[in-house]
Amino acid sequence: MDQSEYVFVNVLRLTGSAEELASIYADVATYFAAQPGFRHYELLRSETDAEVFVNIARWSDRAAFERATANPEFRSRTRVGKVALGDPHLCRVIRSGEPTP
Repeated sequence: MDQSEYVFVNVLRLTGSAEELASIYADVATYFAAQPGFRHYELLRSETDAEVFVNIARWSDRAAFERATANPEFRSRTRVGKVALGDPHLCRVIRSGEPTP
């Protein structure tokens, strides 16, 4: 894995509808998929607390993430605050592992 890769992690606690949250993230994912430097996206739901979701988005580097999120089109799509409280973190990959063949 490229050590310059950045991962955006947002831990979300629902304040509204889970279906609306999923819809908002589907719209944002469509936008991100077309952005230079975007690599991967996941929206996870906790198995132990159905009110908690985790958004994980992988980017080639921090600058790519910042360009994409500074774009007015992104700002018009992101409406997560309507349905969830977020605890966002932009992280640099320190270590990663895969199964041994």
